[in-house]
Amino acid sequence: MAGDTTKESEPQPQATQAQDKATPASAPLSEAEVEELPKAIVRRLVKDKLAHIAGGEGAEVIVNRDAMTAFAESARIFIHYLSATANDMCKESKRQTINADDVLKALDEMEF
Repeated sequence: MAGDTTKESEPQPQATQAQDKATPASAPLSEAEVEELPKAIVRRLVKDKLAHIAGGEGAEVIVNRDAMTAFAESARIFIHYLSATANDMCKESKRQTINADDVLKALDEMEF
């Protein structure tokens, strides 16, 4: 391996203090922000469903910001309630891991 040359004596580049300061420290998220659903996904789901109901794929639906916030909060509450109900189904079966059947039974229990 005469063609392979390694330079072990050369120092490897290290991060400088300027590079460390360039990346801002992310602020910790509040509990409400952690539990909040992604707004873009909620918006897309709501608009797609309402457009479908309103008359098809090309239908334009306008939803104001307060209504979108209400949809997002309602979805978050629904997911929490569904999770708690599915957890109850799981506990009744003397298990610790929620599976798809638990979620479907929870939906049935909630009459959805």
